Amino acid sequence: MEKEEKKQLLEEKNIHLWFAGSPVSLQSMKLELDMNVGAIFAYAKFMNVQPENIKSMVCDIICYDSLRTQIDILRDCVYDGFEIKRNEEFGTKVPFKIKNQQTRNIEFVIKSVTTVSGQTWVNREGKRFNMSLVQESIFNVQASLHEQFIRNCQKKDIDHTKLILQPKFDDDYWLCACGTLNWNDEHFCCSCGVSKEWLAENVDKQFLEIKNKERQDEVERYRAQAAEQERIDKERQKEEFKKRKEAYEQQLKKSSSKKRAGKIVPIILIAVLLAGGGTAGVIYGLPYYDYRTAMAEYEKGNYDAAKAKFEKITDYRDSSEMVYQCVYSKAESYSAAGSYQSAAEMFMSIDGFSDAAEKYVANMVLYADKLYQESKYIDSMKIFREIERTEEESYKNCQEKVYGQARRDLKKQIYKRAYEKYSFLGDYKDSAENANQCLYVLAKLDYEGLDYKSALEKYQSMKGYKDVDEKLKKYSLLEKLISAVGSDGSPSVWNVYDVDCPKCGRKAEYVLEFGDDGHYSFGVSCENDGKYAVKNGKFRIEDKVLYEDYYVEGQMKFKKMAEIKKVDENASDKEGKNISITMTDPINNKNESTIKIYGNIISDETVSLG
Repeated sequence: MEKEEKKQLLEEKNIHLWFAGSPVSLQSMKLELDMNVGAIFAYAKFMNVQPENIKSMVCDIICYDSLRTQIDILRDCVYDGFEIKRNEEFGTKVPFKIKNQQTRNIEFVIKSVTTVSGQTWVNREGKRFNMSLVQESIFNVQASLHEQFIRNCQKKDIDHTKLILQPKFDDDYWLCACGTLNWNDEHFCCSCGVSKEWLAENVDKQFLEIKNKERQDEVERYRAQAAEQERIDKERQKEEFKKRKEAYEQQLKKSSSKKRAGKIVPIILIAVLLAGGGTAGVIYGLPYYDYRTAMAEYEKGNYDAAKAKFEKITDYRDSSEMVYQCVYSKAESYSAAGSYQSAAEMFMSIDGFSDAAEKYVANMVLYADKLYQESKYIDSMKIFREIERTEEESYKNCQEKVYGQARRDLKKQIYKRAYEKYSFLGDYKDSAENANQCLYVLAKLDYEGLDYKSALEKYQSMKGYKDVDEKLKKYSLLEKLISAVGSDGSPSVWNVYDVDCPKCGRKAEYVLEFGDDGHYSFGVSCENDGKYAVKNGKFRIEDKVLYEDYYVEGQMKFKKMAEIKKVDENASDKEGKNISITMTDPINNKNESTIKIYGNIISDETVSLG
């Protein structure tokens, strides 16, 4: 018979603590008395929060009594034999026996963490877990604005069901709304993939309020249009019913008249008049009837119905002019109801008729003023610019409002949003300089985030600003290395011929691939050993040095992988590639041998050869 387990829980804490630079976070810890063996055991649950897989970890356990007085230290407690991936938890099944039986509280202090690749992070300063990573519910923080946040997610095809926590942004890290800790130089969440900048913008209450107001206005506009259309449809139905009723009553009268007189002269007379095409036919025939019907619709305010009827008899009287008058009158009714944009569009459609052109401008001014009152300052400014009325007071007020928003965005380090506003403002105050400043930072962030394509595009658009020309010169080889990246994101491929296979020593071919997202891979194609990968990771290239990534204290750094010796843009290999780069061997970089890699430079004058 199995012995019953008797355990007493002395302390348990479900926490989420971290300190800057630590490759692991502390999720929970537990102190338990096992009465079967008469011993106290300490447990903890950790999470790997750095990119490299963890192999082992060493920590100290500080023991306290019930009064929180330190009474012992259990040193060099080892977690080993793991291969813990990023965001995976570990340690819950590893017990450590506590010597002092008076222990009632414990504290774990990390000493070192070793990755699968052999890199060891050491807590030299003896830092302790002191930073809470607990996040509030994003629903509680956003309250009534949460639905707008969900709509913003859906527009970007982002799974909002994963984003349930209010994010945090710090100098050393940022916590995603999915609850994942990311390093500050990571621009996309390593777990759910959401953009850091997008998230910062879309949890901003002011931004959500603006978007929510825009949606409400759009809904109201659709409702007003639907109500107007419904009114018109009902009026049309009434008129059609009235006509059918009148026609029916008239038919009854004619039928009664036939019975009494036995004649159908009126009907025959009308037919003769119409067929004869005489004056009576024109005045009193079908065109006259249609004209009077169209005028009746116009006088009732059924402008669409009237317009349709006038369009059928444009050669009769002033019907062609009345077609425009229907649009004009409908536009005036929309303007009177406050639908300035729709009114302006109608006036624009009949430009040249009466004073429609002036009415168009007047309604656009009213529409721009309305947008200003709704705090849609950029949209308002676009209207004023379109009609060349930038001298309006509302336009100048909008400029100041947008400038203030941009300044606040810049202070919050939402550089993309600040850049868009400053760029839109153009030469207003110091907006042009601030726009360049924001774009400069965005280019730097893209480069540090290994988004090389975006970084280079931004730097190219800023030639002459600060040290941009120097940076472009510094990154010229980088630009060549990734120039042949496909539009689908496929990497730029470089080949090395007639090299020794690292495995068997026979002649082989190296295949080097570089992506504009900062990822590289080196592989070998050998007749004896087939195709196999040698190394891959993330890269940088500055001046004449190629770097590869490694990690220290959980942070990505770069070390020299190869040195560029020569660039020949007139070279041609057997596949017709148009450039060769001679560099020290990046696959076997412990020796001084060099290799020549062949690839393409793609420009406006160059055609990709594959």
